Amino acid sequence: MRSDEMKQLHISCFPGDEEYAEYFFSRRFDPSHAYFAFEGEKLAAAAYARIIELEIGERVIEVPFITGVATAPRFRMRGFARNVLSRAEDALREEGYPFMMLHPFNHDFYKKLGWVTINELGGFYPKPCGSPTKRAVALNADMWADTYRVYSEWAKRTPAHIFRSAEAQREHIEMFLKYCGTGYLIIDNGSPIAYVLIEEGEVVEAMSATDDAYDGIAELAGKRIPLFTLGGREYSMAKLLDLKALIRLLPMRGVTLNARFGYSGKTYELKVDDGTLSALTEASGDAYEATPAEMLRTALGHGKEYPFSPIGSLFPEYVPNVFERY
Repeated sequence: MRSDEMKQLHISCFPGDEEYAEYFFSRRFDPSHAYFAFEGEKLAAAAYARIIELEIGERVIEVPFITGVATAPRFRMRGFARNVLSRAEDALREEGYPFMMLHPFNHDFYKKLGWVTINELGGFYPKPCGSPTKRAVALNADMWADTYRVYSEWAKRTPAHIFRSAEAQREHIEMFLKYCGTGYLIIDNGSPIAYVLIEEGEVVEAMSATDDAYDGIAELAGKRIPLFTLGGREYSMAKLLDLKALIRLLPMRGVTLNARFGYSGKTYELKVDDGTLSALTEASGDAYEATPAEMLRTALGHGKEYPFSPIGSLFPEYVPNVFERY
């Protein structure tokens, strides 16, 4: 494994990330999910997958999250990034994953490769007035347990999100404060009710136990709080790897359905009995045609955007909250 070469490639493509590159390759790099393209003996491009846990309803599923897609400057515009992404796609499909996700550096580039937007990011600004008992304190790594209490309360109100254990939250807060930015813990009457993480002056993660937690906090005046929404600027993207694996994997809470739909030139019969998939078989004849975007967005939270879709009734309406720096 060419560790020094991989680090140099990362640093050459992501300026200012030298410290984070050291952290990534020492703590988060998984050699079993690393994909490379070479020009002769030279490393031309790389991409990595980190297997994250996504909690949907009461079920936690594993999802590959693509990160660190990079092409050495002298090898750009020659298809190397497409090459490594194709290798990742083939390998992850072979491992049985139904879809993969990423935060794109360029939506148009990934759209050409079949990726679709599944998460959109809006935002709001805190109100200038709030409870006089609230205050913000500078966040330090020793406060990770307080942030986890906030995260746990936030997760109860959020049907789909990246799952974090207490240990994962501790590592996340420590990593962010050491390599990426700063933050605040918001306290009301001695109890933590929210926290924010700030990178280059912008709030990049905000978790709260109450909807008005950020109001009246002077340190957040004029700052935009990110909010996952059905409308907003494009954010996370995904690519479907295996249709049958996607349908079998995701929860269908109490649904009973007998539907026919078309996908990728084929027709499928879908039968669900009280939330349990009983059949997903190829059939013949015309059917409602579902696009890859619709399949993913329906399965991951935007089903009610498609009121005439027979698959739209399978899943409740929610938005997957995908955060964290990779």
